[in-house]
Amino acid sequence: MERIEQLPQSDWTDQDLLTKDEAHERLVQEISRTRVRLDEIKTSGESAEINLLERRLNAMESIDNEYNDYLGGK
Repeated sequence: MERIEQLPQSDWTDQDLLTKDEAHERLVQEISRTRVRLDEIKTSGESAEINLLERRLNAMESIDNEYNDYLGGK
């Protein structure tokens, strides 16, 4: 049996990369889940978690807007 020479770098490096469309799809799903969670806890009045989720949602929506601008050619 012939020995196979190993490459000096891992060939798994590229396995974790997403296309922009895949990343955007996951972002949109996470925005939706975060909105649902935020609506759920707003009734409970947990202000610390509400503030954190609102900040997270704003950040994700900002990235979503940047992606939409990219698609629109802006």
